[in-house]
Amino acid sequence: MTSAWSDADGRGFVGRYQERATLLAVLSDAAAGKGGALMVQGGPGIGKTALLQAALDGVPALRVLRAVGSQYEMELPFATLHQLLFPLLTMLGDLPGVQARAVRVALGMESGGPATTPLISFGVHSLLAVAGGETPLVCAVDDAHWADRASAEVLGLVVRRLARLPVAFVATVRDPVPAFAGLPVLRLPGLTPEESRALLNGHLRTPIDPSVRDRIVAEAQGNPLALLEFPTAGAGGFRIPLGGRLPQTLEAGFQRRLAALSPGARRFARLAAADPTGDPALVRRAADTLGLPRSAIAEVEATGLIEVGSPVRFRHPLVRSALYEDAGPGERRMLHAALGEATDAGVDPDRRAWHAAQAATSPNPWLATELERLAARAHARGGLAASAAFLKRAAMLTPSRRLRARRLLAAAHEHREMGDRAAALDLVALAEDAHSDEALRAETSVLRARVLFDRARNEGAVRALIAAARRVGPVDPVLGRDVLLDALAAVTFLGRFADAQLLPELAAEVRALPAPEGRERPVDLLLNALVTRVEHGGWPDPAVLGPAIDAYVRDVRDGARQFGLGELWLVCSAAEDVWDDAHFLEVAERQLHYARDSGAVVSLPVALSYQALAHVHQGRFDEAQRLVDEAYGVSADIGAPHMVYVDVTVAGWRGDEARVHRLSESAVRDAAARGEGRLLTAVEYANAVLFNGLGRYADAADACQTSARLDEPSFPPWVFPEYVEAAARSGRLAEAREVVVRLERRAAELDSEWCTGAALCARALVTDDLAAADLYREAIARLARTRGRIRLGRARLLYGEWLRRNGRRRQAVTELTAARALFSEMGAHAFVARTDRELLAAAPGRRTTGLSEREDVVARLVAGGATSREVAAALQISPRTVDAHLRKVFTKLGITSRRQLRDRYPAGG
Repeated sequence: MTSAWSDADGRGFVGRYQERATLLAVLSDAAAGKGGALMVQGGPGIGKTALLQAALDGVPALRVLRAVGSQYEMELPFATLHQLLFPLLTMLGDLPGVQARAVRVALGMESGGPATTPLISFGVHSLLAVAGGETPLVCAVDDAHWADRASAEVLGLVVRRLARLPVAFVATVRDPVPAFAGLPVLRLPGLTPEESRALLNGHLRTPIDPSVRDRIVAEAQGNPLALLEFPTAGAGGFRIPLGGRLPQTLEAGFQRRLAALSPGARRFARLAAADPTGDPALVRRAADTLGLPRSAIAEVEATGLIEVGSPVRFRHPLVRSALYEDAGPGERRMLHAALGEATDAGVDPDRRAWHAAQAATSPNPWLATELERLAARAHARGGLAASAAFLKRAAMLTPSRRLRARRLLAAAHEHREMGDRAAALDLVALAEDAHSDEALRAETSVLRARVLFDRARNEGAVRALIAAARRVGPVDPVLGRDVLLDALAAVTFLGRFADAQLLPELAAEVRALPAPEGRERPVDLLLNALVTRVEHGGWPDPAVLGPAIDAYVRDVRDGARQFGLGELWLVCSAAEDVWDDAHFLEVAERQLHYARDSGAVVSLPVALSYQALAHVHQGRFDEAQRLVDEAYGVSADIGAPHMVYVDVTVAGWRGDEARVHRLSESAVRDAAARGEGRLLTAVEYANAVLFNGLGRYADAADACQTSARLDEPSFPPWVFPEYVEAAARSGRLAEAREVVVRLERRAAELDSEWCTGAALCARALVTDDLAAADLYREAIARLARTRGRIRLGRARLLYGEWLRRNGRRRQAVTELTAARALFSEMGAHAFVARTDRELLAAAPGRRTTGLSEREDVVARLVAGGATSREVAAALQISPRTVDAHLRKVFTKLGITSRRQLRDRYPAGG
């Protein structure tokens, strides 16, 4: 049963023992050195803060760091983080220099270049580790749904790495916070009628008529705050409005209780509500500016709704919002003006400027410029939400219509980067209304087209981007070329569904734009290289693509600039086109860091997917799947199409036939509906991998025949080897040799171990004579010098199979055992089973004396690293039977462990 306790006035609990025990367990673990996190979720007044405080009281050994999210400072970057860490800032000197600097820059304590979100999170993590080494900590954030976005993103990274620290993180939230997605949640429902009566009876100072009590219980809807406030409000003439919305009802009650105060006390209460810092000295200075009497503080505190301590506390966030809403617009401006004047410009320039902006009544060019400066500072610190808010307010204070439109458009760009398309389009419309300049209208058409592509990767989005580039090109050729690169990225998603004239049309638009003056930018190098590919029938030219990739790699390493939509993933794609796995892996990793650090949520799903694909290349399927799951979550948050590409690929490599089938069915439907042909190619590749793992070679060849023929950008390194293996093994040698020739032509043009290794392996598959052995060995040597463990494992498997079929069983076992170790570590289960079948075929005739044939096979598979379950799958027997055979093997060989068994069956023995 859900239970509850009173507010923190010493009267004790009515219940909620189970919820309190859950919180106490997290806090006690931290006190014992094991960190953890818990989100306490529930509606206004449900008792989240009281539950948290009661749990904190139960573990006095913890040092408590507290912060309270404020709806009035959600736009100030790192405001919540500053509150939380303020008591620890003297310890920053104990951190590594780069981490300490990152935290100082984020908190506005030091100027300098932007600090990345991961680096700030590492600094915060180190700071908590230092402080926790002295006394175990709990980081308690009330109303975390109102934490500024920059703080939430840093804390979201930190709390996932607390397991080895004596630090607990507990936050109260009304609704889920995206940055904390996946953390354990403790949901607080309303109280039962019985619990509500018990709580109410424990707080009544005078008897109450049972019918009135029952009415209060019914109207409170199980909300503890309402139960405690209704009788108090009723004593002053409060009438419970049947059918009213509870939060608004409570706010109205608070406002009525404060209405009895003197004018000076009411203004002081509203002043305290307008200040998000809770700094009593600041509020007192502002009160002096307004000429409020000192007696106002005592009068306000007597209501029990506000405590002017250190910090200033409100009985509940609804009290603060009730007070702030009770002030009219004119009074709010007066309050903010006083708070701005009382704020030290040297210590907190952001908040001082923000208060000044809220107080402004007419256009103010100086203040607008200051807010624009703060927006740039916020953007550099990773606070896109703050930057957008500063820019929007700056626009409202800008007398020049043209400059106002520019600032609105800049704010729209920030909202788009955050994935807030509706806000972005609203600001675009305001910018158009502010000024009719043709250049500005061209830029608005660009932003609208980019938002359209964020929503749907289809031909309509491509044509909108081309039209936008055509419109903006004459007034801004540089922006025009940037938009055409976006269009090229968009058309890449169309794949086989693209209109035959779309790519030539796009190439013509690129050629029509004037070349940039001076040194070519990386974006121009990339655009020209990709257009050259279009014009030459789809063949990548390494002499043109190579310099473009190198230029981007230099830029992402230096962190010298921002990147537009599509740039970095097109660079990843280009690196795949020239089979450059070193640059592919580096750019994929740095692309993800850039998307996270800049807060560019709209780019995050693609960035996550490319980094996941990089993990697949290296055989790190678990890491890939984690990023895929994150990409799904981000796509859902911003309303973008799901990135199924790598999910179905991982399932194929794992041999999960049911999942591949389920994902393929939905992906094919989505691809057809959106006109996203590239997704079909990814599905076909994943099915080919699955079927090759299962040994169903004809099915594999059928699955990727179309993909191999289309030769789409970035897919050949993945599709070509699969198709050659499938076609060669299913007797379609002519078709296999055709692709082998294409592979060999590319290998001859490229300086790529990846491509050369794949081409050699492919040629060996279609070679009948003994020369295949040399080809396989050279392929393995080449691939071993790359980071592509999936291809290395496949090459060793193919060579082992060839050796076994050509009677070289001892050598076959060596190669197959090495392949099996790779597949087993990756979790490529179908290929493990396929390798085991080959090992079984290689085993007869070499039986250890005294063992039966089945016992010898089991012994060899276990010695090669197979688990009992894997051996059972390969032999189609139960794991229990495998263990029975293994016991007999141990007895006959006089050994007692699997380690000793490996000594008796060395690789190749």
